[in-house]
Amino acid sequence: MKKRIVLFLSIICILIGALQPGVTAFAKGTTYSQMNDVYYTKEGCVVYAEPTYTSTVLTTIGANIPVRVIGAYTNGWYRINIGVIAYCKMDSLTTAGNIGIVSEADKQAFYAKQTADELGYQFEYMKLNNEKKIKKDIFNSYIGKKVILFAVIDEVTAVSFKMLYADEVKNDISLKYTSKASDSVGGGRTIEYTLADKTELWGQVAIFQFKVGYDKSADMYIGDIDGSEYTKMNTYYTEFSEFAYAPVTQVGNMKVVECEIPNSLSAEVREKMGNIRKGIKYLSYDEKDYRSMITSKLRKDTEYMDYEY
Repeated sequence: MKKRIVLFLSIICILIGALQPGVTAFAKGTTYSQMNDVYYTKEGCVVYAEPTYTSTVLTTIGANIPVRVIGAYTNGWYRINIGVIAYCKMDSLTTAGNIGIVSEADKQAFYAKQTADELGYQFEYMKLNNEKKIKKDIFNSYIGKKVILFAVIDEVTAVSFKMLYADEVKNDISLKYTSKASDSVGGGRTIEYTLADKTELWGQVAIFQFKVGYDKSADMYIGDIDGSEYTKMNTYYTEFSEFAYAPVTQVGNMKVVECEIPNSLSAEVREKMGNIRKGIKYLSYDEKDYRSMITSKLRKDTEYMDYEY
């Protein structure tokens, strides 16, 4: 008799729970964690009243709309705040969105768009969230187009990806650098940028902007993704822009050593800097060790010139 009463009460509890409004059943083991970050919608992002497909659809959002994510469920749902609390699937949001609008006050983007316009490239301005990551599907969706894909890393550093060929990246591209600056000999400064996840770009060129001030030189070193040593690429100069530009075929550790220059640049050096800003890299300008390291990795049909040295 006692066992029957316990069983009866258990059934009643289950039925009451099933009738409760607003209660969502999740797969066993699903957990929730709080967040506070901005993500960007992919095209056709469906927003639900609860984190389940059977709940009410509140709206459908177009691409590149910023959405504040306030939580995540391990079964693939985000909790979002769009004026009301709502939910969407994780694969309908991404860490970078094309916001498009550039003002002259935003100097990084302004200079990058100026270059794209000069080259006749479409300019796509990606806004990054705290993860500072461009998902591989977003990056690869621009491959095959005559596009410069631009992203601000911080107020000192930005990067333009010059899409040249149909080589897709296999991993998300992380731009979450840790930077450390120190004074160097002769009154200059050394800034070291380290990155946990390195990416080789094979068919594309990444053109980094480094804000070093007017009338300065910047020695650029890269840490090869296959090793830990820094190798000097070249000396890059600023004169008419406060940014020095350095085009590379990977996203990895870097070191910049900057110092003031006493003289104006020659016409030859100005032309060279203009080519670098456009993402054209003449290997004859580079340090021999760097040329030796990188030549075996380059596609011969990229915009890299002069393989003789």
